[in-house]
Amino acid sequence: MKDLIILVGLFGLFATGLALECYVCDNQPDNKDKCVKTTIQCREEQDTCQTTIKWKAPEFWTPRNEKMHHVFKSCSSSMNCTNAQWGLKNKCMRDWYKDWECVECCQGDRCNFYVTLGSANLKFSITLVALSLTLTAVFADRFGAWRLA
Repeated sequence: MKDLIILVGLFGLFATGLALECYVCDNQPDNKDKCVKTTIQCREEQDTCQTTIKWKAPEFWTPRNEKMHHVFKSCSSSMNCTNAQWGLKNKCMRDWYKDWECVECCQGDRCNFYVTLGSANLKFSITLVALSLTLTAVFADRFGAWRLA
């Protein structure tokens, strides 16, 4: 009987070690705090970490009605996560000026630490291109590249 209890205890430790561990959070404005500090052991049928990112105007009124990120992380099955990705394929554009929603799936302990927020990088790229064109025009004018012979 004593051996049976030890065997069940060891099996319980082994089975717990096989469970996938994912970060979890619900409707957070960014990928900080709760989204990178809270983990959960997934159920046996959940083999995938799922992250849903939404970029949209808030439900409540704000002075400039600025869009915000909404991050959701959870455990899922690979089939449910893939279905969610396919269901949102036309909404997942990551344009800073439009509402969008994307789902990311990964498999492996704590694999959903990072998320692709997307829109902030696009704004930076547009600014960088505009600055580059302005500097090119200034230097070309100053050094005579625009003058025709």
